[in-house]
Amino acid sequence: MKTILKIAIPVAAILMLLLLGCKKENSSFSKGKQQLKVYLTDNPVNFQAVNINIQKVEVKIEVDSSGFEREFWETLRIRPGFYNILNFRNGVDTLLAQGFVTTGEIKKLRITLGSGNTVVVDNVTYQLTLKKPEVIIDIDDISEINSASFKIHIDFDACGSIIRISNNQFELQPCIRTFDNDHDGRIEGKVLPKDAKAIVSVTANGQTLIALPDDGDGEFKIRGIKAGSVNLEINATAGGYRDTVIKNIQVGNREVKLGTILLKK
Repeated sequence: MKTILKIAIPVAAILMLLLLGCKKENSSFSKGKQQLKVYLTDNPVNFQAVNINIQKVEVKIEVDSSGFEREFWETLRIRPGFYNILNFRNGVDTLLAQGFVTTGEIKKLRITLGSGNTVVVDNVTYQLTLKKPEVIIDIDDISEINSASFKIHIDFDACGSIIRISNNQFELQPCIRTFDNDHDGRIEGKVLPKDAKAIVSVTANGQTLIALPDDGDGEFKIRGIKAGSVNLEINATAGGYRDTVIKNIQVGNREVKLGTILLKK
């Protein structure tokens, strides 16, 4: 019987992954083309590594020409290979794919994964069985940079994507969402002491977003939060520190800075 891999926290874990490595491009736009960039981001969980082999990224374009609609897939430019999505957390992100595509409405994103995906748990590396290499994502949020350039942020849910079949067998069932980094809200702050090994989470619109405070200074950031009132939960997992909840944080298309949160025993 398949069960979702248990993490040592009483909340659902969601992973996001982006790497901050954008290079400036020559912006020579071609007629009938629009530029698209896809960013991958990480909202972390308590795995030591999750190595995902990304081979191809495509977008589905819908074009209305003389009253007739047609849809087709176009391929973006990427660096194919393995991405350890746990390297990127607390607001760190990377440019995953980019390119010029036919001008039209961007409807879907398709990511093709290769073999050799792995997860590291308790210093042991396990192979991830992948039964369905293609992941198709509906585009709910897309940011316009200018009239000919757009960007998409995607959120890879590690906990929901990795299924423990047995003690030594794991399966990868990719679960990915999109969010709009320019219009959705962000919450950042600092949790101390670090001995509490705190896990910070926000639940909004039925989704739980998680951050692990930095080991050094305790800083955290959660992105992709839809506008509204949310509660921030801080779960202390060590040292006998008490959990803390900060209620009714008003989130819009801005960054909410909470400052330092000091946990008590």
